[in-house]
Amino acid sequence: MEIEQKDIRGGQLLNLLHKRCHCGVPELQSCIQRLLWHGHQVMFNQLTSWMVYGILQDQYSEFFIRRQDDRDGENDSSQRDVSDKFMQKLAKDTSLASWHTGFHVSLDMLPEYIHMRVAESILFAGKAIRVLRNPSPGATLQEPVSQSQNSKGSQRMQSFIGGSGAPKDLPNFSNISAEELLPQAEADRIDAMLKELKHSSEFHKRLFESAVGSIRTIAANHLWQLVVVRADLNGHLKALKDYFLLAKGDFFQCFLEESRQLMRLPPRQSTAEADLMIPFQLAALKTIGEEDKYFTRVSLRMLSYGMKSSTSQKDLQKPNASELPSQGKATSELALDGWDSIALEYSVDWPLQLFFTPDVLSKYRKVFQYLIRLKRTQMELEKSWAAVMHKDHADFSDYCKDRKNGSATQLRRQRSKPLWRVREHMAFLIRNLQFYIQVDVIESQWNVLQSHVQDSHDFTELVSFHQEYLSALVSQSFLDIGSVSRILDSIMKLCLQFCWSIEQYETRPNISEIDHITEEFNKKSNSLYTILRSSRLAGSQRAPFLRQFLMRLNFNSFFEVLSANYGTLNIDGTNASFIILTLMTSLFDDRPPQGE
Repeated sequence: MEIEQKDIRGGQLLNLLHKRCHCGVPELQSCIQRLLWHGHQVMFNQLTSWMVYGILQDQYSEFFIRRQDDRDGENDSSQRDVSDKFMQKLAKDTSLASWHTGFHVSLDMLPEYIHMRVAESILFAGKAIRVLRNPSPGATLQEPVSQSQNSKGSQRMQSFIGGSGAPKDLPNFSNISAEELLPQAEADRIDAMLKELKHSSEFHKRLFESAVGSIRTIAANHLWQLVVVRADLNGHLKALKDYFLLAKGDFFQCFLEESRQLMRLPPRQSTAEADLMIPFQLAALKTIGEEDKYFTRVSLRMLSYGMKSSTSQKDLQKPNASELPSQGKATSELALDGWDSIALEYSVDWPLQLFFTPDVLSKYRKVFQYLIRLKRTQMELEKSWAAVMHKDHADFSDYCKDRKNGSATQLRRQRSKPLWRVREHMAFLIRNLQFYIQVDVIESQWNVLQSHVQDSHDFTELVSFHQEYLSALVSQSFLDIGSVSRILDSIMKLCLQFCWSIEQYETRPNISEIDHITEEFNKKSNSLYTILRSSRLAGSQRAPFLRQFLMRLNFNSFFEVLSANYGTLNIDGTNASFIILTLMTSLFDDRPPQGE
């Protein structure tokens, strides 16, 4: 009567019988245990179908592994455009759809005596068996790298020069069968373990958890063999590091130099990608050549939500107090350069979509946009210094030839010296930030990830290690701290404003504009140092890495002195630049600071 009234079925029925087994009447206990045994026979049949063949036999929705509702996948896919494309691809590939959005654990049907961790292991094992038994239609996996690849390098170059960005001509691919991915002997071994549990007179929780753990290990090992060995996971990880984390510095240096004049103008949303494709291809021809087979998978994009045509060089050359955001303003008020929406996409084939999910690629894209903005700022600071020094050397040459009429030239050279001290301060901050991220963060975490890849033979462990790797990149680069990321964005914008202003200093000098940029930059740099020294960050998990960055910035106590002066002196807009430049003079010159 209780079962009929409450409509108890499936895993709920097993849960009810398991509770009723604990009674003081031996005859009733024996009867209920017999009923529970029969219920477990059905459960083990479902487990066998799921964990041996990857088939969910549950037409009455009684098993604790359920198919995901279609509407859930639609809600997830509506979050971003990239996910939309990915979900459309999943619709054509049943194995990927099953892996990412196909199944979940139903808590309503999960018996209380089966731990959630065990249920998740069952879910993973079944999904892995589905992937191994049903490879993606037409899937091809890469064989080990051979010397014959070098002879086809010119074909690869032709493919990416065409602008498609699709890996069309990757050599040495071969079809693969389900028997190779999951040998029948392994399937028989899983079936034998489940049959032993099924034929047991009682349900032993420890034996059940041990068997599930063993089956999960078998599935994870074969999935690791598929993704890591056959699909060359490490090669793709290295490619993502080269392009998304700017490990190929020569390529991106060449790309930024080729596109420098283009980026002086506001981006046109309709043609921005096509405009950037030419310098992108030229940089590839000059630096990569025919050596990198992964470059065909990389494509350049301009994300539409980041386009702001008003933030061009022309606009940045005319800053005012309202355009330069204060420390307390929100991110939406910070008008970044329109070219900051440059992003990369990476084409991933089956079965690497199991590892490189849309969320993973989104994190790579976020770090890339931050790094390319930083590298562009650093390059502009160097280019401005080189251009003006060339002019300065020419003026000095004219002065040496005609000292009588060279007083104006000498006076102009004297007046410009404070500007170069400010520029050096900007370059000092940007260089150390860039070196910290590329060496102390990226290279360090990459070595940790590589050690995990070499030591681990479990697919789920690799996924976990890779997630930790990405989280460390975001965290140690301070991208997850809104106050720090906003200040760094505004500092990079001020550096670009300064570079464009001083390049026109000879023809159109604007002292008030440069003084305003200088004052804002010193306020921002001082605020950055204050936040990084805060007790909240000092006690966080990023503290060891934070100390490395602070040591690079404050190795000679310059920022500490600067912060102390800001804290004790009432510095207004009139004398701020003079005090800061005096402090910088004591830093970069051997002479003691002079003046009031």
